[in-house]
Amino acid sequence: MNLSYFSGFKIKALRLKENKNLQEVSEGLGITKTYLSLIENGKKKPSKKIIYKAAHYFSVPENSLVESSSFLQDLAKVADEIDLSDLIVAFEILSKKE
Repeated sequence: MNLSYFSGFKIKALRLKENKNLQEVSEGLGITKTYLSLIENGKKKPSKKIIYKAAHYFSVPENSLVESSSFLQDLAKVADEIDLSDLIVAFEILSKKE
């Protein structure tokens, strides 16, 4: 698994979908709220151990927490065309839908 393609937004989306707060999830993963927030916002890359724990915590396959390089290239094109803050808001809105 290539951690450079890890998507912290997916952990945030799973957390929001399950109506859990940072404290609950960070305790479940054995990390601090601050570290979890940094992961969710793409400022830190978690270890393989944390990805493994997150996958089991949310009952999802580990590979569902990573993105393919082609997806990231497509996303980069979209980000170049629109304001990045609008894109982040759109992702947050979509992650709250069931």
